Amino acid sequence: MEKMTVSIIIPCGNKKCDIEALLIEISSQEVFFDAELIRIDGVSPPSRARNEGVKKAKGEVLVFIDSDIRLADAMFLKNLVTPLTGDKNIGMTCASLKLPPWSSNFQMLYASQVPHSESPVPDKPIDVFVASSACSAICAEVFRSAGGFDENIIRGEDSVLSSRVLDMGLRLVLVPDTVCYHPVPEGLLRLIAVEFRNGKGVAFTDILYPELNIDVHPESIARFSPRKSPGERIRRFFSSWIKAIAGFKVILVLSKFFYACGYLCGVIRYCGVRRKK
Repeated sequence: MEKMTVSIIIPCGNKKCDIEALLIEISSQEVFFDAELIRIDGVSPPSRARNEGVKKAKGEVLVFIDSDIRLADAMFLKNLVTPLTGDKNIGMTCASLKLPPWSSNFQMLYASQVPHSESPVPDKPIDVFVASSACSAICAEVFRSAGGFDENIIRGEDSVLSSRVLDMGLRLVLVPDTVCYHPVPEGLLRLIAVEFRNGKGVAFTDILYPELNIDVHPESIARFSPRKSPGERIRRFFSSWIKAIAGFKVILVLSKFFYACGYLCGVIRYCGVRRKK
C-alpha cells in the first residue's frame, strides 16, 4: 500500500534564516508517511509565504512550522498528523507551544505574564477555536476549501483560517503530549519591536478588514471573545493594563504600552489607505 505524503511548509523571512536545527529534528521523526519539505524564502507576509508553499505541495496533509520552532521529541509529527487520518470530523490539529528550556530569565518572566506565550499540554485531545500557524496541520483539501490563509491581513491569519474551518463544521484539536518550543522576545528591544508590530498589524485589520478581526479570548485558545465595539475593546484594554500595573507585572505593562503605540501608529498610517479589492 502506497504511503501518504505530508508536506511540511516552513516560511523563512530570508535565505539567511537558520533552520538547520529544525531540519535535523524533522529528519529524526518517527513517521508512517512520506514527507516533503518546502522552504519559502523572502515572501511576506507569512500568510502569503504559506500559501506559496501550498501551491508547491503534493501532500494530502499540510504541516506549517515557523522557522523559529523547535520540536520537543521524535513523535511530534506523527502525533500531529495521526488525528487527521483517523477522524474525518477533524479538519485541523495544533501542538502545544512552550517556552524553550534554554530560555533566559527575561523570556521566562515574559512568558509568565503575557497571555498566549504558552499553551496547555493536555493528556487527551481537546477542541480549540484557534490553531496557531506557528505549528499546525490541516488536510490539504480542507485548506483549499477554506480558501487558505487570508493574504489581505498582516496579523491574525491563523484565527481567520481557524474560524473558516469551524464554519465548515469541522473540529480543531489540540493534540495530547505534543510540544513544540516557541521563543518569546529575548530582551527589551525585541519586546518593543514585536509588540509595536503586533499593534500596528491589528490596526491594519481593524481599519481595512474589520470583518476579519477575530478576537481570541485573552484567557484561552479554546474560545473566541464575543465581538466587541471599538469602545468596548478600548475599555477592556485599559482595564487589563491597570490590572497589570496593580499586579506589578512590569513586562506585561511594557508589552501593552508598546502594543498601544503600534496600534496608534497603525491608525495614523492606514486611515488613508484604500482597501484592496
